[in-house]
Amino acid sequence: MHINPKNGLDGLLDPFVRPFGWMAAAAAFSLIYIQVSRLGWLKTIYRRMAASLMILGAGVVFGSIVFPQQYGACDEFTKELGGGVHSFKGKSVQIQLCSTRNHINYNLMDTGQVRMRILFMDGGLWAERTFMPILTSQGPLPIKYGEDYLIYYDEASDESEVRMKMPPSYWEWLKAKFPKLLP
Repeated sequence: MHINPKNGLDGLLDPFVRPFGWMAAAAAFSLIYIQVSRLGWLKTIYRRMAASLMILGAGVVFGSIVFPQQYGACDEFTKELGGGVHSFKGKSVQIQLCSTRNHINYNLMDTGQVRMRILFMDGGLWAERTFMPILTSQGPLPIKYGEDYLIYYDEASDESEVRMKMPPSYWEWLKAKFPKLLP
């Protein structure tokens, strides 16, 4: 977890940072193994710990693939945040917004995590992002659209205003096709 000066603890690190953390942990683990391998009894304990950690890691990966995050209330959030059909550089796309909550709770100022999906007009997935919308007394800040970009407001991001190039790149399409391994 890291501390965001705007809203305190905001969950796990970005999906792009996590693999580097796992690689650093694996490197430290292998250095410990080199030192421990000189002692036979400690080596046995170390192997058992390594096997347990590998089983635990496989369980986390398997669990996040089999039981992905559930999103709903797509019609309400698409309307509230200004989704729907939009054109960018002559290409029309459908912008669908869904949340982990069933509705916007204005009393608690809580929308949950929102998934923004950019779909081809035939329904195929083009890009996907998740964010925590900023709520005001009038409701969530809606998405703004430009000729070749859209701007959404993310409470959990270092910069609250996030600009996304439209139409999405091939990299965005590729990221949307692979399942998220960790939430």
